[in-house]
Amino acid sequence: MDSLKFRVVYEAKYEYEDVVTSNDNTLKIVPYDGDNQEVIKEIVDTEPKGYKTSYKDMFGNTVYRLKVIEPHYSLLIRSNSSVNVKVKEFEDYILPCHVKDGVFLNSSRLIDVEYFRPIAKELLKSSKTLDDLVKNTVEIVRGRLKYKEGSTNVDTTARESFELGMGVCQDFAQITIGILRASGIPSRYVMGLVNDNPVSTHAWVEFKSPSGWIPVDPTRKRFYSLAYVKFAIGRDYYDTSPVLGTFVSRGRGWLKKLTVMVRKID
Repeated sequence: MDSLKFRVVYEAKYEYEDVVTSNDNTLKIVPYDGDNQEVIKEIVDTEPKGYKTSYKDMFGNTVYRLKVIEPHYSLLIRSNSSVNVKVKEFEDYILPCHVKDGVFLNSSRLIDVEYFRPIAKELLKSSKTLDDLVKNTVEIVRGRLKYKEGSTNVDTTARESFELGMGVCQDFAQITIGILRASGIPSRYVMGLVNDNPVSTHAWVEFKSPSGWIPVDPTRKRFYSLAYVKFAIGRDYYDTSPVLGTFVSRGRGWLKKLTVMVRKID
């Protein structure tokens, strides 16, 4: 496997109508440390400064908990990391692939596997290998969905976006996962950064083959040897949200600016 080293930056600035007296956030904004990634360093902080703890969740994601109690009208959340990413080669297998993983075969809050059973049944008839199945699944998803920002939101289920026929990367990923799980292939949702121009936050899929977890990007129709930087994995978007939080104020708050960077380093 080829190994690439990246510097990764994530900055989110929030602004508020009125003074905030308490801001409590759960963050997944540093690279995943495991599988094909090795984190070399990570720094997470806020302006104003707050209290910080970190832990690993049930999927191995690094989670930071940050609480700011200094009165403020804006909040900057920032991470600066470096990570080694090993680009995996895909090895094809004749179907059926007997790979067991109950968590990533079952339905989740945003993905109803049973809904996709009829589609999976037809795909399995025309797919002889794992490569056939994955690529045929992506063709179905891309043929069904039109990419349209604002057509769905973070609470939209895979079934809803499939029936709507529109969505964004979250929807492309979750529908792909639903079909692959219904076909007997363990699949998980991935949130991270794409090191293209421009660099952007993105959602894609990893499916489990007998040789390990393999990435596929249904939104961009890219397969297998991807050098994306993953921040978090889970059953669907709800397990991977980069920032979740609450604040105490008499006014509203909003995301003012999001800046991300992925740069290859020696």
